[in-house]
Amino acid sequence: MLIGGGMIASGLLEIYFHYHEIQERIAIEQREVANAAILRIGQFIIDIESKMKAATLSRNIADKGLSPEYRFELKKLLSVAPAITEVVAFDSEGVERLHLSRFKTTFSDAKQDYSKSANFLQAKQGASYFGPVYFVRGSEPYMTIAVPIEKFAGNVIGVLQAEVNLRYIWEVILDIKAGKAGYAYIVSRSGDIIAHPDISVVLQRRAAAQLNQVKAAFEADPVVPEPKTMVAPNLQGKKVLSSYVRIPNVDWAVLIERPLEEVYEPLYESVVRTSTLFLIGFGIALVASIWLARRVVIPLQMLRYGAERIGQGDLNFRLQINTGDEIENVAEEFNRMASALHGAYTGLEEKVNERTRDLMIANEKLKELDKMKSDFVSNVSHELRTPLTAIEGLADNMLDGITGQLNPEQVGYLVDIRASAERLARLIADVLDVSVIEAGGVELKPGNLSLAAVIHEVTNGLRTVAEEKLIDLEVTSTDAKVIAWGDRDKIVQVLTNLIGNAIKFTPLRGKVNVAVQRNGDGWPQVSIADTGPGVSSEEKDKIFDEFYQITRPGEKKSRGVGLGLPISKKLVEMHGGKIWVESEMGKGSIFYFTVPSPPRIMDSLNY
Repeated sequence: MLIGGGMIASGLLEIYFHYHEIQERIAIEQREVANAAILRIGQFIIDIESKMKAATLSRNIADKGLSPEYRFELKKLLSVAPAITEVVAFDSEGVERLHLSRFKTTFSDAKQDYSKSANFLQAKQGASYFGPVYFVRGSEPYMTIAVPIEKFAGNVIGVLQAEVNLRYIWEVILDIKAGKAGYAYIVSRSGDIIAHPDISVVLQRRAAAQLNQVKAAFEADPVVPEPKTMVAPNLQGKKVLSSYVRIPNVDWAVLIERPLEEVYEPLYESVVRTSTLFLIGFGIALVASIWLARRVVIPLQMLRYGAERIGQGDLNFRLQINTGDEIENVAEEFNRMASALHGAYTGLEEKVNERTRDLMIANEKLKELDKMKSDFVSNVSHELRTPLTAIEGLADNMLDGITGQLNPEQVGYLVDIRASAERLARLIADVLDVSVIEAGGVELKPGNLSLAAVIHEVTNGLRTVAEEKLIDLEVTSTDAKVIAWGDRDKIVQVLTNLIGNAIKFTPLRGKVNVAVQRNGDGWPQVSIADTGPGVSSEEKDKIFDEFYQITRPGEKKSRGVGLGLPISKKLVEMHGGKIWVESEMGKGSIFYFTVPSPPRIMDSLNY
C-alpha cells in the first residue's frame, strides 16, 4: 500500500502538471498562430488600402483633378487588385464622377448624394474608412473601403471608394494550420463568418454569434489585441481549445480552434504510461508484501499474541520463534521479561496485601478522627452557646437600664458587644450546621411545596433589612403552579442565605430581584439577581468553598465567615439539585439553584 500509494500520488502529480504544461504549450502555439494570422489578414487589408492610395497619387489628379483621364488609373487598380470588384470616385461634394465595375457595364443615370455617408465623411477628413461586412446574393462577404483623394498633402479633392470581395481571404485562412486538425476562421462583430477553411460555412451564412469564444473575443480590450485561450464548443457543438484575437481597425476577430482530443492526446499517453508503471510497481509491492508477511509480520503477530497473554495474567506463557534474526532476539528478551514479571508479580501480591491492610487500618482511624471532629465541634458549639446567651442577656439588661443610667459611650460599647455576640452565635450555628451535614446527621423531610409561597415568606422577612439600605427587593415571575419536591425548612434556609447575601453586597439604592421558573429539563429553578459589584471569573467556584470570603482592596471586610454559600450548596445537592452563579464585574450577579419536581404517582409507588 505504501509503494502503490506513493506511485499513485506521483502519477497524479505528473498528470496534473503535464496537463497544465500541455495546455500552456498549446495555448502559446495557438497564440503564435493567431498573431501570424492577424499579420497575414492585416497585410491583405493593408495591401488593398495601399493599392487604392497608390491610385490616388496619379499625375492626372495633380494636373486635371477628377477628369475622364483618371479612368485609366481606376482600370489599372482593378487589374492589380483582384479582390476589388467595383470602384467609384467622388468629388469633394460627394458627387459621383467615375464608376468602374468588373461585372456591370452600364450604370444608372440617377446620381446619388453621398456627401453625408459615413465612408465619405471619414475619408474626406483624411482617414481611411473600413466598412462593416455585408453579403452579396446572400452568400459572398463584401466590405467597403474608402480613401481620400488628395491633389497634394492635406488638400482633399475627393474620395475613392472600393467594394472588396472578402472571398479572397479564404486563401489566407486556408494556409493557416494549428496542429493536425486545427483551423482558423474570421468572424465579424455581428457574428457573421467572413472566412473559414470550409467555404460552405461562409456561403451558408452560418452564424457564430452564440459561441462563447466569439462573445469573449469582442468583449476583450480592442486597444491591446492580446490573444486569449479558452475551452468551448465549436459550430458543430464539439469541445475545442479556442484562441482568439481582435483586429481593431476592421472590428473582426480571428479564432484558432483545435479539437480537445488532439490537445489531450499527449496527456492520454502520459496516463497510459503512468498506469503501466503503477501496475508493475504494485505487482512488485505485492510480492514484497507476501515475503514480508512470512518473514516479519507473522512473527510480529506471535509477539502481539504473547503480549496479550501476558496482559491477561498468563505469566507462564513463553514464545517459540526461530527466525534467526532480530525478531528472535526480541522473542528471547520477551521470555526473559515474562519470567521477571512472574517473579515480581509474586512479590507484588504480598506487598499489595500488606498495603491494603495498612490502608484499611488508616481508613478506620480517619473515620474515627472524623467522628471525633464532628463530636468536638458539636460539643464546643453547645458549650459556647451557654456563655453567649448569658452575654447577650446581660448586654440587653444593661441596655434596658436595669443596672442604672448609661452614658452614650457605654451604650455604644454595649451595642458593639451585643452585635459581636450575635455574630459569634451565627458563626457557631453555621459551623454546627456544616459539621452536622458532613457527619450525615441531616435528614431531609421532602414534600410538595410552592416555591412562590416560600419566596414571598422569605422576602417579607428580609424586606426590613432591604429598606434600611433603600434597596428595591422585587419578586417576579413567581408562578404558583411551579411545585417543588423538597424539605421546606432547608429550602427556606437556602433562600435566606442567598437573598440575605444579595442584600448585603448590593449598594445603597440598588435592586434585588427573585424569580422562579422551570428550566429546560422541567425542574423548578430559582434565580436571585442583584446590582452589586459582581464576582470575578476566578472566584466563581471558590465562593462555594468553606470559609472563603471575597475581599477587595479598599473595601471593608465582609461580615460573616464564609459558610452561608457552602451550606446552601450542600443542602441543594442533598435534594439532587444544582447551584451556580453568573456574574460580570461591575454589573452584579445572578445566583441560580434547582430542586426536583414532585415524583410521578408511579415513581412514588415504586419508592
